[in-house]
Amino acid sequence: MIVSSRAETTTARVAALRALMAEAGLDAVLVRSADRYLNEYVPPAESTRIWVTGFTGSMGDALVARDRAWVVVDGRYHLQADDETAGTPFEVEKVQHGAGLRKALWEVARRAVDGGARRLGYEPDRFVPKELEELKKALEGTGAELVPTLPSLVERARGPVDEPARPVRSLPEAAFGATVADKVARLRPALEKAGVTRFVCIKLDELAWLANLRGDDFPYQATFRATGLLGLDRVVLAADRARVPAHALTERGAALEVVARDAWTAALTPGERVGYDPDGTTAAVVDALRAAGCEPVAMPSPIEPARATKNEAELAAMRRAFAKADAVVEAAQGFVHDRLARGERVTEADLADEVERLFLAAGATGLSFKVIAAAGENGAFIHYGPPSAERAIRAGELVLLDTGGYWPEGYATDLTRTFLAGAQAEPSPAQQRMFTLVLKAAIAGMSARLPEGARGDQLDALCRAPLWAHGLDFAHGTGHGVGVNVHEFPPRVSPQANVKLEVGHVFSIEPGLYVAGTGGVRIENLVTVVPAPGHPGFLDIEPLTTSALDERLFDHELLTDAERAWLARYEGLRAARLAGA
Repeated sequence: MIVSSRAETTTARVAALRALMAEAGLDAVLVRSADRYLNEYVPPAESTRIWVTGFTGSMGDALVARDRAWVVVDGRYHLQADDETAGTPFEVEKVQHGAGLRKALWEVARRAVDGGARRLGYEPDRFVPKELEELKKALEGTGAELVPTLPSLVERARGPVDEPARPVRSLPEAAFGATVADKVARLRPALEKAGVTRFVCIKLDELAWLANLRGDDFPYQATFRATGLLGLDRVVLAADRARVPAHALTERGAALEVVARDAWTAALTPGERVGYDPDGTTAAVVDALRAAGCEPVAMPSPIEPARATKNEAELAAMRRAFAKADAVVEAAQGFVHDRLARGERVTEADLADEVERLFLAAGATGLSFKVIAAAGENGAFIHYGPPSAERAIRAGELVLLDTGGYWPEGYATDLTRTFLAGAQAEPSPAQQRMFTLVLKAAIAGMSARLPEGARGDQLDALCRAPLWAHGLDFAHGTGHGVGVNVHEFPPRVSPQANVKLEVGHVFSIEPGLYVAGTGGVRIENLVTVVPAPGHPGFLDIEPLTTSALDERLFDHELLTDAERAWLARYEGLRAARLAGA
């Protein structure tokens, strides 16, 4: 009955969208999973894709034509998309990896055009210019016309939604290690080199970093709604001024000017050359620059690499947050062990709820992503979720727990531990082997020494080598940057990561093994890059998280002397954390 009702709702929404398409003379409409800020995590109520398709995964795009409709998803969401779109007009287009999502969407668009669609509507506030160029190339020679719709037809069909209006959070600028004025001065040479007087920014993590402000407008972020203009001498922030504390504006002085959210173009002068990131700015923003009489200039974001390199104050704040997150994850494992020891039933959902409770009790402002709590065979799903209220955790099985939170400084934490459920449980040799092989890969990453200039793909290969030696691998990247957002790029550690790793970068090392029908193991720690002591020209990877590893799962015969020595040093770091050092 629930599925039927959900399918009926989606079908009615598609019909409402098609009516607006007919009114606008459109044959098809493309619907993206992102929002106008290009957020990774979009509140469900604000997602045009979720509203029209009923598919609730974090990534996936859609195309609605007059007689057919598709939703495009990667391997994380094949089963979920099938379930959530059953009985609706949507066909599920499946790709294996996220990198192929856009290409698959362009292929679906081409399919619609081959079926007779000629006028395709798109949301210009959810497409970046680079994507539009790709789409135009994919449709080249077909005679198809791309038509911008602003606001999107889905928003018109849905109607307005309430946006939260929580206060913007501020700490003294000393907590960030650099004032807004310092950051403007640091970034000015990049603007001058590009021959621009401003750089427009819509990525909210970059704006939060630039303005030394934090917010709670979105789930799993520490950001607030705004558009920014980085200038040669100040930052113009288009936000709700009433939500920004007066003391924050006083402290930041002339370096930060706040204007109304819809007034950012009024701060521009006709004829100005204004920079924008073609990979990180929407087509709607570029159109707004032209409408204001400015010359848009494509350039790399100068903010992105600057905020990726953490200063000492930022690293200190992150270490404090990571230590609290380590304690939360250890307490969550104890919760499972205690419940099982008392003979009580504990489910994946119980564990996820307890994790959130522990974070909030430890002073966190919220989670940095949805809790992944996967028991037994469910651990084989790389991005498993949501945790089941029906799946009980059984003593002796592996549990994969991936979670993170935010504290007031607004830096995300991210940690994965795979542990054996039940304090008295004994692991099987197969469980030990699987865990230890992943542990060896994690140690390879966290103990790596690299020459200056080394890239993320080189570190990725070092991490995979212990698994490759056994003919094994994992189908995801080894690591991602962490900062104001839980996923921050650069840095990146993957086979495709060609950007250099630099001192002060903070990122994850998270190798894994996943066996369908059996389960999975992932071990994730956050690390940074430091100069290698006594070795000029080389860099060391240094762990920043020290949450306990389940030693019952160690196969000591698989560990080398060097790996045992590293584990002893790691345990020393954990002991120092517990002692409050």
